[in-house]
Amino acid sequence: MNDRLPRAVALVALAALAAACTDGTGTPAAAPSTAPVATAADWTYRPPSEFQGLPDVPDSASVKLIRSGVAKGDLPASAVGTSYISADQVRNITIRAMPQHSADPAKDLEELMAKELPTPELRAGFADTDPGGRGGVMRCGSFGADGSTVSALCLWGDGSMLGIYGEYARGSEQNVDLAAQHAREFRALAEVPA
Repeated sequence: MNDRLPRAVALVALAALAAACTDGTGTPAAAPSTAPVATAADWTYRPPSEFQGLPDVPDSASVKLIRSGVAKGDLPASAVGTSYISADQVRNITIRAMPQHSADPAKDLEELMAKELPTPELRAGFADTDPGGRGGVMRCGSFGADGSTVSALCLWGDGSMLGIYGEYARGSEQNVDLAAQHAREFRALAEVPA
């Protein structure tokens, strides 16, 4: 049995654990998640300071995990993270964006899915979804984080970046269609002209 969780599952699970074990505050990050990141194409990643009524938590466990992955070389150097966490630590939205030029977003998304969701069973519930006004390709699905929680996850790719958008709410089941709508809304806010 493989004891390692796929990165996407681990990212959302770690964010949920961190949200449950912390008060949501932290020291200012060395590199705040709201800093603009130039892409190789026409877009820049600049996430809003608040999303879906939740504040950005720039030094969350999920963001630290992404920074650690970049430092170790496990993630692309362009990878950045953003977390939005409710004050009561119940709701958590975590995004990992990898600004980069992509000539073939569909192929890049396939590779990202294979890396983040390495077994056919994990990928089985994911389906093509309308990517919204930013275009590209997007797939969304869900997975169980514990006995009473289902997290929703959307992965997208376009000419400027790859991304993973995850929603978690302790003790509840996330609606995949609603998460897809939120992912499209987030992209419209965070992917801005360079």
